[in-house]
Amino acid sequence: MLNGLIAIIKFVLFGIFVSSYILFCYFWRLFNRDNRKRRQFYVRIIQRYSKMFMWFLNFEAVIKNKPDMRKHYLYVGNHLGMLDILLVASQLRCMFVTSYEMREMPLIGTLAEMGGCLFVERRNRMNIINETNNIREALVQGFNVILFPEGTSTNGEKVLPFKKTLMTAAANSGTQIYPFVINYTKVNGEPLTLKWRDHVCWYGDQGFIGTMWKICSLKSLQAELQFLTPISVKDEKERTAVAAQAHQQVSAHFLPINTF
Repeated sequence: MLNGLIAIIKFVLFGIFVSSYILFCYFWRLFNRDNRKRRQFYVRIIQRYSKMFMWFLNFEAVIKNKPDMRKHYLYVGNHLGMLDILLVASQLRCMFVTSYEMREMPLIGTLAEMGGCLFVERRNRMNIINETNNIREALVQGFNVILFPEGTSTNGEKVLPFKKTLMTAAANSGTQIYPFVINYTKVNGEPLTLKWRDHVCWYGDQGFIGTMWKICSLKSLQAELQFLTPISVKDEKERTAVAAQAHQQVSAHFLPINTF
């Protein structure tokens, strides 16, 4: 009974938290039309809110090999669910790449738009050059950009092959690709198994509200964010080899969910 009441309180507070974030970002951007200043604001406010919400969820981050914060990179890594956003954003001032499909979703699309995400249309490859150039522009301006090249979030059993096209944004921008791996290690003090998978992973046809309810019902979370070895890319023609190299690094350090 008490656990259910706590979950309800956390869920209501989550709604208030999200509403305040959207309103704050909306009114701020009404008075600032400069694209670069908007981006600078977004990366600061996202980091601040992510840290607060992780504290609110009792979500502990264990960071390994944290990169030099004086530099910027195109970060690429595995994707398990919406908690990944909090984890990464709490450690890096960054912009995320996501799909127009996500933008069209109720609530989460508004959150992504107010968070300054870079949107790509995965259902139509005709505009890929412009989308790659938008990512490259953000890198040239000195922003960290986060790309989940699996193209979707997964059920935690393996790292899907990396889609290579958008990774070419690092070419000719003077920016390295920096692979990272996310591993959720404990949920309510227990190892991540099938019992807890749907509280952490967001995959298939799971709804946003239902997933957030499961997250709010948890007492504690722990995840490791490990940064691996940077990869230099000079030419777009290297994209296949670079994608394979990044995928190999992430897969080698990923801990698949225990399905037993």
